[in-house]
Amino acid sequence: MARILAISDIHGHVDALHVLLKYANYQSDQDELFLVGDYIDKGPNSEETLKAVELLVHEGAYALMGNHEKCALDDIAIGKTAWIKWKTFLQSLPLYIERKPFLFVHAGIRTGIPLHEQKITDLLTIREPFFNQPVQEDVTVVFGHTPTNRLGVNVGSLWKQQKKIGIDTGAGQQQYLSLIDLTNSLQYRILLANQLDSQVEILSF
Repeated sequence: MARILAISDIHGHVDALHVLLKYANYQSDQDELFLVGDYIDKGPNSEETLKAVELLVHEGAYALMGNHEKCALDDIAIGKTAWIKWKTFLQSLPLYIERKPFLFVHAGIRTGIPLHEQKITDLLTIREPFFNQPVQEDVTVVFGHTPTNRLGVNVGSLWKQQKKIGIDTGAGQQQYLSLIDLTNSLQYRILLANQLDSQVEILSF
């Protein structure tokens, strides 16, 4: 059965990404995989993570821009060259993807405003105005950017409210990286202190 899968805020943890995809038996020709931004910075291997994301996209996955990718593009624009060879790929990343019944976006939205009128800064960095308002749109917003423990749940847990699912489980803080199976309401997570295959946990949500 085809699944809708999502992962966000990998932050350089490419080994954990590969472990989670293998453990969940991701099939690129069957499953839909959405990568929800922030592939670089904070973690051990940003370059290899971008390579992995680019390959996944080539094989059929969907990758969004996160605020860290936007910062890399901004650096390129002012002459910093660290990410110059990735310019074309980074520019190709959309800010959101609507795949009913879900809307995938890095940080969130300002509800009630048409998607094409949303500000880039909101899509990439919004927090409280999104968290504190009920979603009017007929979609469930799947987002990252804010580690879920900052929203009042346990470290490594997803944050769920009506029409909102927060999936950043703290890889940027060396906590957990999670792959979410939205079709079957399953969370595959790995504690980044120990990235062995046997350490992947499967939780229902």
